[in-house]
Amino acid sequence: MFTRLGHGSLEFLTVRVCAIFLLLYTLYLSGFVLLTDEVNFNQWSAFFDNTINKIFTSIFFLAFAVHTWFGTWSVASDYLTPRIFGSFGRILYLIFRGIVAAIIALVLTWAIIIIW
Repeated sequence: MFTRLGHGSLEFLTVRVCAIFLLLYTLYLSGFVLLTDEVNFNQWSAFFDNTINKIFTSIFFLAFAVHTWFGTWSVASDYLTPRIFGSFGRILYLIFRGIVAAIIALVLTWAIIIIW
């Protein structure tokens, strides 16, 4: 099914699927906070001790990483170009993408360590 899609279409669908998952997780977590009388450390800790919640939260951070990667690629490829910045545009693009990759890797690793 996906072999007939071009790279642009597959990336578009990937970002949209990640966005839907981010929305669902946000609604799920908001529902917990809004429906719990008082959210204290014990309730919050018990909520995240549940294996299903750990899996759901891990998938959230993975979707967030993918969504961020494609989103920042789109911004960088539109604005950090030789057309706008001259010969420095390509270098600026690579530096930006390297920083973004490092931040995404750091946040994803940190989140998984904390969750599990």
